[in-house]
Amino acid sequence: MRNAARLIGLVVWALLTPLTWADNRSLTIIHTNDLHGHMQQTTEFAGAARIAALVDQTRRQQPGVLVLDAGDSISGTPVSTLFKGLPIFAILNRVGYNAGALGNHEFDHGSHQIALFRETAGYPLLSANARTADGVLLADNANLVMQVNGIKIAIIGLITAKTPELITPVGNANLAFESPEAVLRAQVEALDPLVDLVLVLSHVGHEEEQRLAAVIDNIDVIIGGHSHTTVTPPVKVNNTYVVQAGFYGAYVGYLQLAVDTETRKLVSFNGKLIPAEDLPPPDPVVADLVATWEQAVEKIVDVGINSVDRDYSRTELQPIIEAILARYTGADFGFYNSGGIRDRIRRGSITIRNIWNIEPFGNSVVTVTARGSDIRTMLSMEGEQHWRLLALDDDKTYRVATNSFVAAQASKNAPRLFKVEDSQQLVRDVLVDYIETYGLRIDQPSR
Repeated sequence: MRNAARLIGLVVWALLTPLTWADNRSLTIIHTNDLHGHMQQTTEFAGAARIAALVDQTRRQQPGVLVLDAGDSISGTPVSTLFKGLPIFAILNRVGYNAGALGNHEFDHGSHQIALFRETAGYPLLSANARTADGVLLADNANLVMQVNGIKIAIIGLITAKTPELITPVGNANLAFESPEAVLRAQVEALDPLVDLVLVLSHVGHEEEQRLAAVIDNIDVIIGGHSHTTVTPPVKVNNTYVVQAGFYGAYVGYLQLAVDTETRKLVSFNGKLIPAEDLPPPDPVVADLVATWEQAVEKIVDVGINSVDRDYSRTELQPIIEAILARYTGADFGFYNSGGIRDRIRRGSITIRNIWNIEPFGNSVVTVTARGSDIRTMLSMEGEQHWRLLALDDDKTYRVATNSFVAAQASKNAPRLFKVEDSQQLVRDVLVDYIETYGLRIDQPSR
């Protein structure tokens, strides 16, 4: 009888006491960044079809899944370059993304092309701080608020304020890129009271992303891009987790969260990077779509032009490219920005595709003629360490071979200081012609 009375008392207490148990909901986030058009599976990179397989597998196993990309989806492969980025967004649409951020390379074909990207992608492209001079957002939205597995989530897009220094002026006039910190602070203050979870899709770089986490409260996760940083394990700054998944799909980010929707608090977090080789077998539908686009370019680019008996890193390629351009133009010397070299050469056959992957932007070979002091300014703008020891006479005039992007950036603010002559020949075509004849030897006489 005593036990029965005790049980009845417990039942009455339970019925009369307000429920205080946490309503924890799970959320899985799959994230990528800086894919740069690498939709095809290789030994190093996952390819879109294997990412799609991971997405499908996770959605079948988990009640709440978000798939996000932190920008620079395009520019880096022939399929992206020849068709101005559109196939990439068509493929990523089939992968199943929920949202993506605008990166600086989404401006490679002019800001007008972003409207076509937005139309092609079946998911919103976000950026809170990229606008026209009239204040119109260049992205679909500044943010996206959605509910997943009972969790109300705000996703805010962000791009680096340095974007004007990183994009071609052609087709990108009269754009404004506001301070990421100021814009993000305002976004978080407005959205945090309305949601359970605040996520940032950031294309500003890992160091800056950590700084933003340190100075702005109430951000739960920053999913980063731009700096191509392999962040493992995730970094926690104050109460914010900062993640990034390298580049080109060598890794895919995988986050598992639990959120208490009563207190609107993140109660658990686990994050990892999945190497490309550990992803599931390719999704056949996405693989077929990738193959269809690749067939459109393979006759142009899958052509052998020479071979090498070892790998050449991007750093090793830089002086070789500079020497080839100087030889082609008869300039005093060549200069090539390291950020414009997007791939390395691997041991074995060199194909035209390899050269397109190294220079995917369609820049032309130009010469810049200016005084030594102004040439030094041009070199320092690009921050290239290997030119610091170059002895230039400030008052002597030099003719430098470079690419059209570097020349445009140098002369943008001081056009009278630089005489720019465009050869009207693409850098990649000049490289293909030279390498087909001489390989990577640079001891050949100028033309």
